[in-house]
Amino acid sequence: GLAKAIAGADVNEAQIFTEPSLLSRLQEGQIDATLGYQSAVVSQKLPFISLPAEINFSDPSKSKDWYSKAALTVTAKGVTKTLHPGLLVFYAAALKNATNPVAAQGFVDFLASKTGQAIFAEYGYGPAKGPKI
Repeated sequence: GLAKAIAGADVNEAQIFTEPSLLSRLQEGQIDATLGYQSAVVSQKLPFISLPAEINFSDPSKSKDWYSKAALTVTAKGVTKTLHPGLLVFYAAALKNATNPVAAQGFVDFLASKTGQAIFAEYGYGPAKGPKI
């Protein structure tokens, strides 16, 4: 279909790069666009378009009704696989057996603080969307 006409085969070794290489190629004008984490392009001060929550895999409340229905079937080296992406989750936790549990919890609390959240936002990370567990 249209995707194949524009981008070629689903698996095209000539179009697969490491993320740092992708950003360099994008900055140099060697490629026109890429998909990736918003934090990567924000930290490099590159223009970007945010995907809506229904398709960006970042909102736990959409996991059951939206994300669980997503699948991508690819064939590589004669093997066909259907991939089911999962929720993109970043987390921080103080371990029960931490060497310094007070400092560990202090660090987690800092990450959740207004200052910590401002630092995350500066580098392209959105606010927490799921419950604190």
